[in-house]
Amino acid sequence: MKNRKVLVPLDASPISVQTVKRLIALKENITIPLTLLHVLDLDTISYQGFAESTRDEIEERARAGARQLLAGQQQIFTAAGMQVETILKEGNVRKTICKVADSGEYDLLVVGRHQESELRNLLFDQTSNYLVHHVKCPVLIV
Repeated sequence: MKNRKVLVPLDASPISVQTVKRLIALKENITIPLTLLHVLDLDTISYQGFAESTRDEIEERARAGARQLLAGQQQIFTAAGMQVETILKEGNVRKTICKVADSGEYDLLVVGRHQESELRNLLFDQTSNYLVHHVKCPVLIV
C-alpha cells in the first residue's frame, strides 16, 4: 500500500473500531497520511413534531457529534504514531463515500467488515458490499 492516497470511511460502529485497529497493526506498510472520512446523513434524523428551531439545533448537535467522532479517531491514530487527515461530509452515506473515493484524489478505499470471518458476513454487510460494487477505485477490505 506504499505510495497510495488512502481513504478510510469510519463511523461509530464496531466495524469501524476493528478497521482502525487493523490499520494501526499495518502501519508499517501503509502510506500516511490516511484520510479519514465520516459521512453525516441528516435525512436519517427524525424531525416529526419538532419546531424548525429545534430541527436546526438537532442538526448542529449531529454535526458536532460527527466532528467529535473524527477528532477521536484522529487521536487514536496519532497516539499510534500515524498521521491522518479528516473529512466530514453530509449526504447519503453510500453515495457520498463513492463520490469522494472516485473524486480522483484517492488510489485506494479501505473499508472494514464484520469481525467474524465468515464469507456471508462480508457479502451481506450492506455498506461494504455496496462500495465494492460501486466505486471505481480499488477497495481493500480489512
